[in-house]
Amino acid sequence: MLSISLSIGPVNTQMQTDERLSFDGIETLLNRASITTLTMFNAHLGAMVKYENYDEDHECEECQALNEETE
Repeated sequence: MLSISLSIGPVNTQMQTDERLSFDGIETLLNRASITTLTMFNAHLGAMVKYENYDEDHECEECQALNEETE
């Protein structure tokens, strides 16, 4: 069984498989997990700036840091 869990700030991507994988298969899953996590993290921070709700109560450290930078 292969289990991949990637976290960036509040974004977490998890992938699991019971299939036998070649090294190329594992590399493909790692790339997909990385791209997905980075895309979602970018969307998370982008939404904070776009909707200007960074001055409200924050749940993640990255949002708090963004709020402190914009003040």
